Amino acid sequence: MIKRLRRADRLRVKEIVETIWEGDDYIPQVFEKWVRDPSCHFMGLWKGGKLIGIDNLRLFSRKVGWMEGMRIDPLYQGRGFGREMGGEMLKLAESLGLERLYFSTYFDNTASIKMNEAFGFRRIAVFTNLQKEIGELTPCPINLLESDEIPEIDDHISEDWMFIPKEISSKRRFLNDPVRLVGGANWAVVSRNSKSKGCLDINFICMADEDGVENFLKELLYYSRAKSFFRIHAMVSESFDLGPFLSNGFRPFERVRDVFLYYADVSSLRV
Repeated sequence: MIKRLRRADRLRVKEIVETIWEGDDYIPQVFEKWVRDPSCHFMGLWKGGKLIGIDNLRLFSRKVGWMEGMRIDPLYQGRGFGREMGGEMLKLAESLGLERLYFSTYFDNTASIKMNEAFGFRRIAVFTNLQKEIGELTPCPINLLESDEIPEIDDHISEDWMFIPKEISSKRRFLNDPVRLVGGANWAVVSRNSKSKGCLDINFICMADEDGVENFLKELLYYSRAKSFFRIHAMVSESFDLGPFLSNGFRPFERVRDVFLYYADVSSLRV
């Protein structure tokens, strides 16, 4: 069965994820937030009275949800518990009246991809996960215009590995201290990354002036350093030219086009 996780489950959850992602899983950092956030249904799968799996369903609205953070204790993997957990979470989504679901995954997470495609999810977009450590930079004037006014964006925008769907309005409410930075015809929405301290997230970027993109990104780096960030992160659509990012020192984890965004109509899911 699945049921909501409580603060008392924290140590067991930590045990489950301690070897995942080489011991660098983000779940311990978001555990408290997900437990207390009313928009999150942070659930656990119990077998024989023991917690063996976790998953989170975040509500963007009454009709749209985001799936994230499924983990199965490595000692229990390969026994169908991931599919059981996934199926129970999809039943939960249906019971809540959700109509649309999204999730993202890494390109080599073949088990998750196979399972969710069998449920009825389909890939709708591909991104490159880029990151740069910001070291010492030579002092330089920053000509970017900074504003707290965030326009409505009719596209997916990212926050770490979460993508806020294009149909969701007032996307800024899902970001931490977002600002809009404008440099000529180019602009971006940036915010504090929710899972990595000291990291600035580029949530959305508009490259209207292609010739000016490289300099715009360079100014973003100087802005980040001036704000005491030591890392900068972006999810870049496969339709964008990665050249300006790479020339400014941004690097993918393992390869380009490595993050897949999936979608499903809840009514069409095969649970």
